[in-house]
Amino acid sequence: MIKWKLMLTTLPYVFLAVAAKVGLKYVGHFEGVIDFSDVGLVLTGGVFLIGFMLAGTMADYKESEKVPGEIACVLETIEETVAQAGVGRPAIEVESLRADLFDVTTGIHAWLYKKLTQDRLFQKLTEFSVRIHEFEKAGAGGYASRVLSEIHVLRKLLTRVAVISRTGFLASGYALLETLTIAIVALLMIAKFKSALAEIILVAFVTLIYSYMLRLIRDVDDPYEYSPTAAKGAAEVDLFPLEEYLARAKTRL
Repeated sequence: MIKWKLMLTTLPYVFLAVAAKVGLKYVGHFEGVIDFSDVGLVLTGGVFLIGFMLAGTMADYKESEKVPGEIACVLETIEETVAQAGVGRPAIEVESLRADLFDVTTGIHAWLYKKLTQDRLFQKLTEFSVRIHEFEKAGAGGYASRVLSEIHVLRKLLTRVAVISRTGFLASGYALLETLTIAIVALLMIAKFKSALAEIILVAFVTLIYSYMLRLIRDVDDPYEYSPTAAKGAAEVDLFPLEEYLARAKTRL
């Protein structure tokens, strides 16, 4: 049912527009002042703008889909590097480092679901980096440098997630799209139709398309809009690579 969530929450806007049009016609006895065919140019402009905005937000969305898998790969690479360094080196506390890495992983998952602040998450990363310095002193050699390099990559990925989530796409474009959507619905209210059935169908479908697309673009614009309480929406990227690694790491611990 997740895929229908946005559609179902858009339907009240459609019912409101149809009710307003029916009220104007049968209660206010207002038949309209322009033909629906004259609205075509405005509808075409709206479609062009929707395509432009959707293309812009989808570029970030496609990049965002890769990030959870990349984060999981970096975390597992760190774990494997630590395990490899511990071979033949009893001074290296592999299980303790694994536990610390697991704590970082659960912190990333909690941060994505807004249960942990970004400052606290990066503090966890810093604390883990300090452990890696101790790891080097224990005789890890070049393995410590490899782990620190992976931590650097991890920081870049997490910062990218934060930037995508907190940065909207082209606010002036949203302003124009919202204005155009309101203008189109207003034009539908004053348009004349050839029949009552065509009036209801066209008002409903045009309102549905523009309202739905505006809300969809806004939803796609933040593909990491997870909530600690609500269910995941249809436009959020799936975190299964990170969650599957979390399950594997927990089993190994």
